Parts: sequence; C-alpha cells; structure tokens
Amino acid sequence: MSEPTPEDAGQDATGIGDDQLPDDLQPGEDNPLAEGLEPGETAGDLLEEGKHADQDQQDQQDEQDGSSTSQDD
Repeated sequence: MSEPTPEDAGQDATGIGDDQLPDDLQPGEDNPLAEGLEPGETAGDLLEEGKHADQDQQDQQDEQDGSSTSQDD
C-alpha cells in the first residue's frame, strides 16, 4: 500500500471548490452542467428521471421504422 501524498492530505472528501477549478470548468451560463443541484434535489432524483435501457432501444427501433416508411414515399 502506498502512503498518502501531501497533496492528498490537504483535500477533504468533497474535493475542491468551484473557485479552484479552471475557467472552462467553472459553473455559469456557458457551462450549466457544472452548476449544483437545485435545493431539495438529490443525485438519485436525476438517476430516476432518465430513460431505462429498454426505452432507448424502443426509441431507436421506432426511428428506424419511421425513416424506412418515409423513404418509400
């Protein structure tokens, strides 16, 4: 096992603050994905809102079926 480096010793479990990030990674209008969660929203909420794997496959199949019928016209 390796010993912790001095860099690791100064960081807590939450990482670094936004002000320590490079300009292109800081939250703002140009980078809305870097902004924090809304009050009361959890990471679990985000995971539950997305599509399931089988929904994505069905959407792709629907797109293929729709595009093949439009080409026949």
